[in-house]
Amino acid sequence: MDSTSRKLTNICDVDRISDLPDSLLIAILALLPIKPAVRTCILSKRWRPLCESLPNLDFVDVRNSGINFTNFVDKFLMRRLNDLKITKFRLICSGGDYYRDRVDEWIMNAVGRDLKAIVLVISFPDLCELVQDFFYMCTGVEVLLLRGKILLEIPENVKFSRLRVLSFHNVRISSYESVGKLLLNCPVLEDLDIVHCKWLTGNSFSICGSALKRLSYCLSSDDEEFVLRTLIDTPRLESLKICSYTCGDNDILFKGNLPFLKIAVIDIYNNEIPRGVDCVFGLLKKINHVKILNLSDHTVQIVSLAYDNELRTGHYEFPPFHNLTKLLINVKDYCHETLLDDFLQNSAKLESLEFPQGLVCTSLHESFRRSWGWSQSRVPKCLCAHLKTVYIRKFHGINEELAFVKYLLAYGSALRSVSIEISNLSKDAEAWQELLNLQTESTTCKLNLIDENGKCFL
Repeated sequence: MDSTSRKLTNICDVDRISDLPDSLLIAILALLPIKPAVRTCILSKRWRPLCESLPNLDFVDVRNSGINFTNFVDKFLMRRLNDLKITKFRLICSGGDYYRDRVDEWIMNAVGRDLKAIVLVISFPDLCELVQDFFYMCTGVEVLLLRGKILLEIPENVKFSRLRVLSFHNVRISSYESVGKLLLNCPVLEDLDIVHCKWLTGNSFSICGSALKRLSYCLSSDDEEFVLRTLIDTPRLESLKICSYTCGDNDILFKGNLPFLKIAVIDIYNNEIPRGVDCVFGLLKKINHVKILNLSDHTVQIVSLAYDNELRTGHYEFPPFHNLTKLLINVKDYCHETLLDDFLQNSAKLESLEFPQGLVCTSLHESFRRSWGWSQSRVPKCLCAHLKTVYIRKFHGINEELAFVKYLLAYGSALRSVSIEISNLSKDAEAWQELLNLQTESTTCKLNLIDENGKCFL
């Protein structure tokens, strides 16, 4: 064996990884899923206490492993020293009830170790009620995420002095009022998700948070007798998502304006007149400081009802959006012809305009379609001075769409780019040739004809 080969052999014989300090090895193991991390125990005796000291415990059973999953979690937690802290505990259980009676013990084992974040996703056939002391034992956590078939009985006097992130998804909650009281006892809460939860009692709900920066609130019910009054008092809010799919007599009210709001997604479905219209216009007035606004097709349809029923007077008029720089407006079933014009007239600083679902509803007969209402003598200020980019998806080449593009190119003095997704448009169609002509004639603005993957046609 030559000297070079001997050197390579000596290098391979050295276990340099095991020479690393424990803190670095634990940090490396923490990057792995928990089962592969545990398998490193077979490398040497030194590795066993390392994997048992992992700060983040992530137990996931999505294959209904039953007894195998139960044994793995039991053995892992049993071997772990009682004085070792846990930074994050995540438990995802779906399917059967094989280990339902073990879940409480696993959770209590984790919350008693100075836990910082807990994530529970439970999908048993029946509701899983958390142990009575769960909330009292979690008062020191910073992140609490609960999802699935979980029944929550929230105590009145529990306080989360460190909680920054709270998320309830599809859980069953004893009452609206209990969550409202809980939020009052979360002084540093910044991020709140309450999405498609079911409630046993109550008809009023308060979302209050002086430190809250992000709120996602989604409510759904097909019960016509369902009544809920939601009051939102979050003066520092920066990001807002409101989804409400209800048939009953419901309100979402803001106590004050949101001067720091940057992003808002509004998705309201309630065709009750004037209740649905009143709700949407009330929201628009409170969020008029927003910079980026995304309106769902449901919301657009409700706003259009105000025009059709001659309600767009007084408090139904559009507020000025002085800070709005990007507007996404979704059109699926119906949109009134002058709606967009009203938005642009009241958004002087608008720089970007997108139509994620296209410009018109092609499922309607052409006699029922309405084009965007424009007036050459009333060109929106933003179109002349600030609007730089327009993106249109699902372009079909009908007359209403072509007229809109021509108007943009004719009066968009600040326009730099108009992108049109034409994946459904045949190259033999007259509209295709007309777009190519516009592309050639346009000088200050670049007209991009692209496919559904964003690739430009040459």
